[in-house]
Amino acid sequence: MDYLVVVGGDGTVLATLQSLGDKVIPLITIKSGKRGFLCDVSPEGFKEAFNRFLNGDFFIRDYMRLESSVGGVKFPYALNEYVLTTSGLFRSKVAHFKVFKVFRGVQELVYDVLSDGFIISTTTGSTAYNLSVGGPLVDPDLDAFVITPLAPLTLGVRSLVLSPTSEVYVEVVKESYDVDVIADGNYVGRIKPGEVLIVRRAAKPARFVRFGREGFNRVFQRLTYEF
Repeated sequence: MDYLVVVGGDGTVLATLQSLGDKVIPLITIKSGKRGFLCDVSPEGFKEAFNRFLNGDFFIRDYMRLESSVGGVKFPYALNEYVLTTSGLFRSKVAHFKVFKVFRGVQELVYDVLSDGFIISTTTGSTAYNLSVGGPLVDPDLDAFVITPLAPLTLGVRSLVLSPTSEVYVEVVKESYDVDVIADGNYVGRIKPGEVLIVRRAAKPARFVRFGREGFNRVFQRLTYEF
């Protein structure tokens, strides 16, 4: 197919992208749910949007996604974020994480903390779970990794914003607890103590049909008025 129309909220859009896997098909997104950060067309404006689409009055926007793996096993792509959090019987426990930035083969330790977990998000995901736990809101015109610890047991630990050309290695330290990996709200796998999750920029973006510019004003309006 050349294009795909998605009617729903952000959850529907994210689930659609995961279902598509490696297929990069432009999405026309019509909001019909409570959350609509990813949706470009209002329910009342779909006829006008389709007329504009048929007349070629639109543009294509690519969004950075993340890919990850543990021991060579790949997890589904994430447009918003990967969430790492203690799992199962250990849900109320904190885990020991070491997080490394890897750039041009040079590995640098950026976190060594006990916490409930970590959020590794894109610029798009900076307005989602990352923002809810106090992470930064990133300019929509930038591509970046945003790393935000969840309830760290250390004073002064804050979010980091990294270059999209970096890789992020998250090690669950031995003698810690199992950690679940959640991609865009869906459970995708588990990390055992001693294993390392590798996160990098995905080779294949998420592609959307857009009818208007995105910027801070649009983000602020949605954060202020749409809930």
